[in-house]
Amino acid sequence: MLKGIIFDLDGTLVNSHYDWKLIRTKIGVVDIPILSYINGLNRTLKKRALRILESFEKSATENALLNKGVPALFSYLSKKGIRRAIVTNNSRKSVKYLLRKWNLVFDTIVTRDDGIWKPSGKPLELALERLGLRKEEIVFVGDSNPDRIAAEAAGIRFISINDAAGIEAIYSLIEDDNYLMTL
Repeated sequence: MLKGIIFDLDGTLVNSHYDWKLIRTKIGVVDIPILSYINGLNRTLKKRALRILESFEKSATENALLNKGVPALFSYLSKKGIRRAIVTNNSRKSVKYLLRKWNLVFDTIVTRDDGIWKPSGKPLELALERLGLRKEEIVFVGDSNPDRIAAEAAGIRFISINDAAGIEAIYSLIEDDNYLMTL
């Protein structure tokens, strides 16, 4: 039985626009994931790179749009007693800003500030631990390949969505326990 849903943030619940090419240029990243690159820097360069990333992140979150159907879905999940978590590679500061902006409540939030990020499965495992649930009681909803890889690494069922129609599909997935058991 489904007892909790872990959500990705960008592209899943909210639509925020990042100029990844410009961010990579400003930070000096060529062909590896930005957070992996930043994590390998010395303290001074790491601090500078994080400031650049956070500046772009601030702009993207201020202009982000909540995906259609999210408030109604969250009301439905509350009525069903289904717990919610966010696992995102964003900063905690930007996540809290968005949650306040749209009055969204989660049982736990895991961000890059926890020192782990997708595509590792560790952020999902941390969310699972904080929720006090088992892998078979959870599904991870995301929109990207790193989300899928993280779910596989953690051994958690994954549902890929990327628009309002995907949000709407979650209702039938919750009601169809047989489907969830086969994911």
